[in-house]
Amino acid sequence: MATVVFNSVSKQYKGEGPLAVDALDLTIEDGEFMVLVGPSGCGKSTALRMIAGLEEVTSGDLSIGSKVVNDLPPGDRDIAMVFQNYALYPHMTVRDNIGFALKVAKRPKAEIKSRTEDAASMLGLTEYLDRLPKALSGGQRQRVAMGRAIVRNPQVFLMDEPLSNLDAKLRVQMRSEIIDIQKRLGTTMVYVTHDQVEAMTMGHRVAVMRLGLLQQVAPPQELYHQPANVFVAAFIGSPAMNLLSADLERDGDKLVASFDGHTITIDDRAVERYPDLPDHVGSPVILGLRPEHFAMDGDADLPDDQKLTLHVDLAEAMGAEVHIHSTVDLAPVELDGELVTADDGENGDSSVSGSKTKLIAKVDGIHTVRTGDETRLAVKTHLAHFFDPATGQPLR
Repeated sequence: MATVVFNSVSKQYKGEGPLAVDALDLTIEDGEFMVLVGPSGCGKSTALRMIAGLEEVTSGDLSIGSKVVNDLPPGDRDIAMVFQNYALYPHMTVRDNIGFALKVAKRPKAEIKSRTEDAASMLGLTEYLDRLPKALSGGQRQRVAMGRAIVRNPQVFLMDEPLSNLDAKLRVQMRSEIIDIQKRLGTTMVYVTHDQVEAMTMGHRVAVMRLGLLQQVAPPQELYHQPANVFVAAFIGSPAMNLLSADLERDGDKLVASFDGHTITIDDRAVERYPDLPDHVGSPVILGLRPEHFAMDGDADLPDDQKLTLHVDLAEAMGAEVHIHSTVDLAPVELDGELVTADDGENGDSSVSGSKTKLIAKVDGIHTVRTGDETRLAVKTHLAHFFDPATGQPLR
């Protein structure tokens, strides 16, 4: 086991263009399960490949354990990597695939047999040891790829989107199995995914990246409840956080946010969480409301000044909950000249079109909501988030 440290590590590919990874400072603790997450092109896979030695470090120092490994060949780093496409030898049995690295290292036959069978037992592959990969399901093939990594007993496990080729049910099953394996082995694991649901359910900590820059690294619940900026707020959560351009005003001793003809009073508890909010009275702010921050009128004991009426563009009955899709006549939120939407987080829960912004509310499934209805919703403004539209930073 080992600590992995990025000390101002950058990567730039040949030719002009932005840095693929820009001055990354990140410490992955010994025995930690760290997930790197972000949209395509954010630099997460490049960072992983630098740990593996498959990409050269342009500048900065990358350490595994107490050793700087910038110039160390991949085979000397004592790491094991699991790829998206399994990378199994099709002509070898499961037994030979798992034990191949030990055979190359010229370990004794008895040791290869023992360690291979131990890994197979851990992964539920014992009965498949004499089969070829073509006779296995996708989930079983992924287990073989993991077994090949486990048998080496490396300092660090690296996983690059290992579940992306599996169907939804298998992904859920394999998530729990990978978590259990990491817990049992106690080995440092760095896991790359673009799926924020995987990130939130698997990692001890999650590092969110965008355009080569680390945005925030924190435990999953901290990312969710205390996003460091508007991008993290939009990326983490499914359905994604609603981001609305609102005008902040004062109504007596209360603060109110206005958007598209709607005005809602901001609960004092939100002001306590965002103490800089009163300084922005008379200015635009970004109001962040997660879908679960809404409730049907009557379900939440909230005053009328924290309610609004929306037209239902689409009602999705999900069983335990109903997702209400509506549209507000607002310009979509931008960051660095680019739209910040759920699509930026690649979860496809929301989108914007022209000067319209889509809004999603999640309410109790006991209610019957129909497409085309007008519906009255309570807004739990004590849970709302507020960001500076110029910087994307929270107003606290």
